[in-house]
Amino acid sequence: MIEERISEILKGFSEKDVRKEIKKNNIKIRRRKSEKRFVKELKKFEESKAIFVTDKGFAGEYLKKQGICKIFFLEREDLKNVNKCKIYAHNQRAKIIIGFGGGRALDIAKKVAFDTERKLILIPTAPSHNGLISRTASLFDNGKKKSFLCKFPKKVIIPFFLWKIAGRHIKAGILDVLASVTAVQDVFLSHSKTGEAIKEKELKLALFGVKKVINIKRLKDLETALICGGLAMKESSRYCSGSEHEAEKIIAEKFKEYMHGEIVGVCSLIVAKIYSEKIKQNLIFDSSELFEDLVKIYKKTSVISVVKEILENQKFVDEASKSLKIVDTIRPERFTLWNVVNPKEINFKKLILEIKENL
Repeated sequence: MIEERISEILKGFSEKDVRKEIKKNNIKIRRRKSEKRFVKELKKFEESKAIFVTDKGFAGEYLKKQGICKIFFLEREDLKNVNKCKIYAHNQRAKIIIGFGGGRALDIAKKVAFDTERKLILIPTAPSHNGLISRTASLFDNGKKKSFLCKFPKKVIIPFFLWKIAGRHIKAGILDVLASVTAVQDVFLSHSKTGEAIKEKELKLALFGVKKVINIKRLKDLETALICGGLAMKESSRYCSGSEHEAEKIIAEKFKEYMHGEIVGVCSLIVAKIYSEKIKQNLIFDSSELFEDLVKIYKKTSVISVVKEILENQKFVDEASKSLKIVDTIRPERFTLWNVVNPKEINFKKLILEIKENL
């Protein structure tokens, strides 16, 4: 069982260790329950020569409604928009770059702040992904999603009054955290095949996040889980992003109606199913039971409905089945399931149908 194995690995590890890691990396995390106080803070930032990086959806409209003017509206999370934002920051004589909104805005802000050596503040308006405090920015470069290592934010401000009404975003966040199950399975597969060293701190941080969402009782648990993911990605996203994220990268561009975590959640089940059928090796988790155990966790955390809904979309199933044939080309330098199993030999349509039947 995944849950039992995680408890065994995390013996003696607690939230105290997470707080130590936050302090060690000099990150200030502030929660805002009052919208009035939050809006005052936004205006003070603008007066302090800050620019806000956001999109034209809810987050951008929210800033405009509050009278914020220095806003860079991204069109796409790619290097072209990073360069446009750098010019905007220069013209505004900005000293602070604030990522405001979802993962796309935060990732552009991370890269701009890193490249221009400006102070970085992140304000995630929904708990939809595990990149809240991570140093990693996932951006398109010549049509391909790539990961760029940047820097930790100086401050993260969490508007809890917005998180509480996030609905669908909460489930996406849970699914993104649960992806660490297949990601760490990949690490241990690599360990058995190539001798890759296991990094205990990163492993425990990633799995502590998983434990938090499996036993989620309140929104604060998801916040802790997402922060753990960011800390685990200090040097590399290895323990939170594996074969399932490579699969997401190849599918996501064609299905923008779904959130990152939602597609990752589907891809984690695809990966777990392949592990159970093709690998059958006892790694950190028992591969033969990985799919069945993950489905149970999805049901326990009430995210199974998200996966069911996506897999009812026949266009998604058809496109994913074709695209996944070349998933091993996405990140060849990272040893994952795709280095052991040839995706060209997998009938993904049949595999996805079998997954649907078992949900």
